Amino acid sequence: MAQRLLGQETEFGFAAFSPDGARLGGDRPASLLLAVAGRRLPHLPDMHSHGMFLASGGRFYMDAGHHPEGTTPECPNPWDVVRYNLALEEILTGLGAAMKAADPGIGEVMFFKSNVDYSGSGNSWGCHENYMHCVEPDVLTEQLIPHLASRVIYTGCGGFDPFAPGLDFMLSPRVAHLRQVTSADSMHARALCDTRNEPLAGLGYHRAHLLCGESLCSHTSAWLKIATTALVVALVEGGVRPANAVPLRSPLDATRCFATDTTCRAVVEAASNTYWTALGIQYHYLALAEARVDAPFMPPWAGEVCRHWSAILQRLESAPYSVSATLDWAIKLVLYRERARRRGISWEQLPAWNSYLADLASVLGRQQPTLDAVCELPLDELKRMASQYGLCALELPAFLELRDELFELDTRFGQLGAGGVFAALDRAGVLHHRFPGVDNIAHAMVSPPASGRARVRGACVQRLAAHPDEYSCTWDQIVDNRRNRRLDLSDPFVAGEAWEDLRKAGPAETEYARDMAARLRTLRERERQHVRF
Repeated sequence: MAQRLLGQETEFGFAAFSPDGARLGGDRPASLLLAVAGRRLPHLPDMHSHGMFLASGGRFYMDAGHHPEGTTPECPNPWDVVRYNLALEEILTGLGAAMKAADPGIGEVMFFKSNVDYSGSGNSWGCHENYMHCVEPDVLTEQLIPHLASRVIYTGCGGFDPFAPGLDFMLSPRVAHLRQVTSADSMHARALCDTRNEPLAGLGYHRAHLLCGESLCSHTSAWLKIATTALVVALVEGGVRPANAVPLRSPLDATRCFATDTTCRAVVEAASNTYWTALGIQYHYLALAEARVDAPFMPPWAGEVCRHWSAILQRLESAPYSVSATLDWAIKLVLYRERARRRGISWEQLPAWNSYLADLASVLGRQQPTLDAVCELPLDELKRMASQYGLCALELPAFLELRDELFELDTRFGQLGAGGVFAALDRAGVLHHRFPGVDNIAHAMVSPPASGRARVRGACVQRLAAHPDEYSCTWDQIVDNRRNRRLDLSDPFVAGEAWEDLRKAGPAETEYARDMAARLRTLRERERQHVRF
């Protein structure tokens, strides 16, 4: 059976508050978080950023916009990907508590598995997937697209379209941020498939880097996202071309269609003049995987993936309530419908309210009308516009309050720690999302996977972390700056340490090592000058 390496990168929402509840701005919270992490976590400095590689073999750093980002180590199976991501969340929660202890000016620290921002900023926090493979990247991209478009029925985090004036529920709100089918620009032209060629390894390996996924709370959702996509990658690497039977005429429109249908019955057109539901496309991919479960190019866990994949698709035939305690989007849908009911607003009335708000947004010239802005319009005009949709204008304030309440609830759903809405539901025992084999989180916080270069990297961090100033690290190497030697990790499956003496290397390699050492010294000096306690 073929070996696989998989991983995930998660950008977290992050906020710190003073003891009196005021939000702390600027880069002070981010600087303190990184400094606390540097003191508490065994690590080797990241050669390319203000960050670090951890004892797990993964990476932690501050991304643009002063928010933390963590990366799992390269994992040999989907269980490990979920396990190491959960371990990262535990690490962050501990760092938040340490920040409060380190600075009396901080009263509370919050981390969020956010996906979209409802403030109007247009921001979206990424949850990127990585799959090692040996097929031509363009070929893989083409074959992945129908799978990525349709898998939202079990991988969507749930939420609302952040660009809509009202409450447009989506299985996957990240889809609202996608602008292209393929793109190499992860900031301004987000796409279903990223086309950057950044393998972070040698020996002819490639890395599929997917930007369309979302941070998930359900262990089942998180596992299915990685596991099913890994099998599709394996199929393509084995010469199978699953997308050839379902070449979507407009992949982006299809994704948006699937992402707004809570019954999973919406139909889209394929280029072959056939019509498909998301379930139909997923069953197609599943059948191809089941037929080749024992093929040499498939991973040893392919059979188990197919069983769970089939089971969730069967349950989704009765969506949404058949998965209302298991998948993120369906859990949220039940929660939000109930909150609306308590507010006296029927969920079935949302389309009318959304149309009404769209009209108001057009008149007011703003994306999301606020109550203050709406009150500037004549009441007669508000009544006239509302009557077109069978609504009462006097109920508009209640709807706007519900909108703001649900936006906040959606953000708090993925809050890390005991204060999160999902965590509270889980403690109450009303969810059935846990996945067998996703366990031993405490071990994953301090130990690497059992195989692959992450095992070697993690072992080096554990042994060398007492002298971080002497070393610098990337995904594919560790440099010993004092002894002028380097550990080559370009082979993803390297099994042991074989340090190279850079004094015996060629001029180019020696110059590269000097440059990296100088960059590391500069980074460390900037950190020392920037952070004060």
